[in-house]
Amino acid sequence: MSESKVLDLETSEYVVTNYIKNLTNRAILYLNNGYPVHLRGLAGVGKTSLAYHIAKKINRPILLICGNEDINNENLIGGYSGVRRYFLEDNFITSVYKKEELIRKSWNDGRLLTACKEGYTVIYDEFTRTPPEINNVFLSILEEKIVDVPYGNDNTFIKIHPEFKIIFTSNPEEYIGVYRSPNALTDRMITVDMVNLDEDTQNHIIMSRSGMSLEESQRIVNLTRLIKVKFNDADYVSIRGGIMLAKIAKSAKIKMVSSNATFRQICKDIFSSINISSGLSVDKKEELNKIIDEAIDILFVKQITND
Repeated sequence: MSESKVLDLETSEYVVTNYIKNLTNRAILYLNNGYPVHLRGLAGVGKTSLAYHIAKKINRPILLICGNEDINNENLIGGYSGVRRYFLEDNFITSVYKKEELIRKSWNDGRLLTACKEGYTVIYDEFTRTPPEINNVFLSILEEKIVDVPYGNDNTFIKIHPEFKIIFTSNPEEYIGVYRSPNALTDRMITVDMVNLDEDTQNHIIMSRSGMSLEESQRIVNLTRLIKVKFNDADYVSIRGGIMLAKIAKSAKIKMVSSNATFRQICKDIFSSINISSGLSVDKKEELNKIIDEAIDILFVKQITND
C-alpha cells in the first residue's frame, strides 16, 4: 500500500488577481462551513492550481488524489496485506506448559482513510475519471461525516476529523475518459464553475511564467482570444498555449512581429496542437493555420512599420 502524499506548496508561485481572490474566498467560505467544493471547468482553465491555492490557505496537510480507472476501495480506504502471527507461551505452573498461536490479518489504512483520521485537506483532481461505483465511498464521508471501514468480519464506522476538507475538480462530462457523476454525489458538494480566465488574470499569469512585459503578454492574450473567435470554438486554446508561446519567444528572443516567419511558424505549431487538433482533418488544419496567420496580421500589423 502506498503511503499518503502530503504536499508542501510553500515554494509554489501563484498569480492572485481579483478574479482568483473571489473564487478563493467563496471556496473557503463553503469549506469552513463543512461543504466540499467542486471546481468544474474546461482543460487549462486552472482548476488544479486554484485547488492547491485554496488548500494552502487552509493551512492543513494536503493530500492529492488523481482520478483514474485504477483507483479502488483498497487504495482509498485500505485493505489487508498478509497476516501476523503471535505466539503465547504459558509456563506459570512448572508441570504445565501451554503454547498458543494467534493469527491476525494485517490491515493498512488507505490514503483517504488517513486523511479523514488526521484532518487533511484532500484535492481529488479529475474525480470523474474514476468509475462512479468507487466514488460511492464519498457519500457517507460528505453527508454523515463517517467512514465505513471493513475491519474483520464487521464494518466499523470511523468519525471524520473536524478539520477534514475536500476539493473536487472535474472536466466537462463530454470529455473522453470522463464518467457522469451520480446526482447523489454532486448533490453533496457546492459546484463552482470556472469559465475562461478573465483578461487581467491571463495577462498576469503569462507575465509571471515568462518574464514578459504587460504589453507583450497582452498581445499574446489577444492573439489566443482572436483565434478562438475566428475558429468559432470557445473551448479551443487554453492559457497553456499562451504560456508556451511567451516562454519560447522570451527565452529565444524571437521578435513577435508579423514579418517574422519563425514567429508565425511557432504560433502554428503551438496553437494547432492544443486540445482538439489531434482529430483535425487536413482541410480543417489548413483552415486553422490560415486563421492563425490572419490573427497575427491583425494584431501585429503595427509592428511591421515599427520594426
